Amino acid sequence: RTLFLAGPRERDVARILQISLFDSTGLKLKAARSFDPEKDSDAIVLRFDPALESIGEEGYILKVTPNRILIQARSSTGLFYGGQTVCQLLREADPIEGTGGPRYCVPCCSITDYPRFGWRGLMLDCSRTFQSIEYIKKTIDRMSFYKMNVLHLHLTDDQGWRLEIEKYPELTRKGAYFPAKWKEPEPHQGYYTRQQMIDLVRYARSRGVTIVPEIEMPGHTLAVLSCYPHLSCTGGPFEIHPFFKGPGIHKDIFCAGNDAVFEFLENVLKEVFAIFPSHYIHIGGDEAPKSRWQACPKCQSRMKQEGLKSEHELQSYFIKRIEKFVNSRGHSIIGWDEILEGGLAPNAAVMSWRGIDGGIAAARSGHNVVMSPTSHCYFDYTYGRIDSRRAYSFEPVPESLIGSQRDHVLGFQANFWSHIDREPHRVDWQLFPRLLAVAERGWSRQDVRAWPDFEKRLHSNLSHLSRLKIGYKPRPAGTWSPQTVAESYAPVTWDVTDHITGSGSYCIRLIYTHGAHRLGIESVALLADSNVVSLDSHRGVTGARHENNTYVVRLDEPGKTDAYTIRAMVRSEGGSDSHGEVFVIKRHEK
Repeated sequence: RTLFLAGPRERDVARILQISLFDSTGLKLKAARSFDPEKDSDAIVLRFDPALESIGEEGYILKVTPNRILIQARSSTGLFYGGQTVCQLLREADPIEGTGGPRYCVPCCSITDYPRFGWRGLMLDCSRTFQSIEYIKKTIDRMSFYKMNVLHLHLTDDQGWRLEIEKYPELTRKGAYFPAKWKEPEPHQGYYTRQQMIDLVRYARSRGVTIVPEIEMPGHTLAVLSCYPHLSCTGGPFEIHPFFKGPGIHKDIFCAGNDAVFEFLENVLKEVFAIFPSHYIHIGGDEAPKSRWQACPKCQSRMKQEGLKSEHELQSYFIKRIEKFVNSRGHSIIGWDEILEGGLAPNAAVMSWRGIDGGIAAARSGHNVVMSPTSHCYFDYTYGRIDSRRAYSFEPVPESLIGSQRDHVLGFQANFWSHIDREPHRVDWQLFPRLLAVAERGWSRQDVRAWPDFEKRLHSNLSHLSRLKIGYKPRPAGTWSPQTVAESYAPVTWDVTDHITGSGSYCIRLIYTHGAHRLGIESVALLADSNVVSLDSHRGVTGARHENNTYVVRLDEPGKTDAYTIRAMVRSEGGSDSHGEVFVIKRHEK
């Protein structure tokens, strides 16, 4: 019987919240065309109130009484976030006799809520491995459910150019695909059309998420140079390759002495501006080796003309020239902390990834900062290096910043680079549940947060992740270490009795966490009372890269056994320093 009561201004938000509620519960709530907000009950009432200045553009007030849920905000984003809180508070109740089906309730409460930081972000790398539009939309849905508001899309790198640029069709005709000799799976490559990305930006905006595009310069540009080699210092030829098939950092970058480079980038950015209305445009700026510039007559001539003393200052010249153009079009640049080297562009913001020192230096000099250090925020790293507790422990505003310097910290974000875990379910595994730590640290006040309380709520939210069809890292069933694995193949066993929940298929994943050596896997067997009931034999590896490290075993008819064991034939390859975890995940079968 519950209805959404929404006037004309609130109706778009109501429509999105109807979808959110359906995704969370399967409930289909209708929106009323006319209502009396003072009298109508059994309703979720959405109401704009421009007078609510104290809670900002993303804040909301939620009041739940026995007969009504009232959400008030001064913007559609605030109303949306209030609705997401309702989705999170929903609990399944006993059904009314004779009605059948689930029934849900929300506890009576009064909440005034608004975020601490304006930048609560996730960087998703779409260049090293192409991410489908469908997966990005799911990511946006998941971010918005937990009130994260910036999706930073890494669209260009050495491994591929992923955005259609009408003036330069070769970028996606050639630069978005690996040569056939690499035998890369088709889903790992491709590009987004202009219209696809315009639609995605609109989709994200309706859910409170801003998409910030990253167009890499002056380094990480092999995909561009393979298409237009005259933009390099050497003239090529160049060929793109998967990340793991060549150097992580290429010496060949844009030629800073060639005016054609700046003409190219300005033309590209004009089309980027037409697609992405975000205030910030990310220009990369990281890991740009200077050896080609040192040997390039054009670059050395540029340094002489501009009175530059080093190649670091030449990079600063490059970034400042781009910034001037970006500013002239009403946008601002943000770049990785290497853009500090040689002198920071006047209006640039800094994304501090090599620790927090770059962010501190930028904030002290009056520049905006997004904190994203590898120590806490890189979610392509294993859970052995960064678990949910470590991610939650990060404080984006260093104590060394004082007064107005602290106001320059816009917030922080998690980063995911797609060169190790490349399939959507593996990306989910790396992001969740620790992304929830970033979401809370970005939203809540510093003085109301504590790990023990968050840990309890984190576990209670796993059911939400399941309902949203989000794969996440479960509790490990066992571990290995140098004390348990040898350098030649030998069996290792783990008691998995608590993880076997009846008949069906189970995925057994062995995941390296740390150490100098990878683990080789020959086979995995499921044993019931020491008897093998299922065996999967194939070569697998888990280390810096995972290759075929998932094994499937099946239990057809559980007996009266009380003991189930996983036995794996494994070896530590190249040495004995290998550590990791074993997971048992029951497959959902139709």
